[in-house]
Amino acid sequence: MADNTARVQYHQLLGSGMRLSLAAVQVNVSTESSILSESPRVDILLLRRAGAAWTEAQRARLPDGIRDSSAAHILIEFKYTESVTEDGILQAAAYDLFYRQVQRLSRRQTLPVVLSAKTPQKSRLTKWGYEESQRGVFHTELPFVGRVMLLALNRLPAEPNNAIVKLFASLKQERDAGFTSLDKDVFAESTELHAYVLGLSQTLKVKGELNMAEVLTPEKVMEYGMRIRELIFETGTPEERLAGLGVRERLAGLSPEEILECLSPNQILAGLNYDERLALLRLLQEEMEAGAENGADSNENT
Repeated sequence: MADNTARVQYHQLLGSGMRLSLAAVQVNVSTESSILSESPRVDILLLRRAGAAWTEAQRARLPDGIRDSSAAHILIEFKYTESVTEDGILQAAAYDLFYRQVQRLSRRQTLPVVLSAKTPQKSRLTKWGYEESQRGVFHTELPFVGRVMLLALNRLPAEPNNAIVKLFASLKQERDAGFTSLDKDVFAESTELHAYVLGLSQTLKVKGELNMAEVLTPEKVMEYGMRIRELIFETGTPEERLAGLGVRERLAGLSPEEILECLSPNQILAGLNYDERLALLRLLQEEMEAGAENGADSNENT
């Protein structure tokens, strides 16, 4: 029973990170859901989109395998402390079946996923008929469980779209790769996401693994991350202070003249098209001519 409590907590931690990351691209993330109309809530992650297909902005933040699916409802069974078992795969298939019945959805509208922090044994994968269609993404054609996709976090590539889930990989080097691959522009959009990742990162460095799930909540991770942000702003290097800030936040308080002083001529021209560059050159020419005339008038007066 204690292990189940811990597993629910891991779902909440992962769900909070995915919710913060996907909120800006209109993907709803639920950390628990009622599969049957009168059933207790179960500890799955439920990702739902409103449109007919994943947008490019959404795909840029969804893990491999999921981002390539046409399903609008993604049911994720997360295995952190446990290894993937036959019962776990059957359970994911059962959740999918019951959810479709309650929501009156077709098979193509849902995708059941088992997300595993640990790398499943090759012998088990072979027994279950799972083959790796792309790195870290496994499918099987076996009856009853053929709809269940398996994602192995230790094998997923360290790319920005996989970064949030790879923070929960069992191998330290894979977690570190996940942190390194996080898109800094996404941080700039969300102070909360930046704080959450900082808090989770430091917690993993201190604990080695999330073995304190009964006390470590998403709220505490966020609180810890906010403290780290404050400490960075007080004592960090200029680069550390600017991490997680958007362009407008970085430039706040600076006049146009002060901003231009920091840019080389090539940097100023880099974002301009031909007509804009031509207009800028004309303005510079007019200013130079006006300056020359003012200089001539000044000499005549003296």
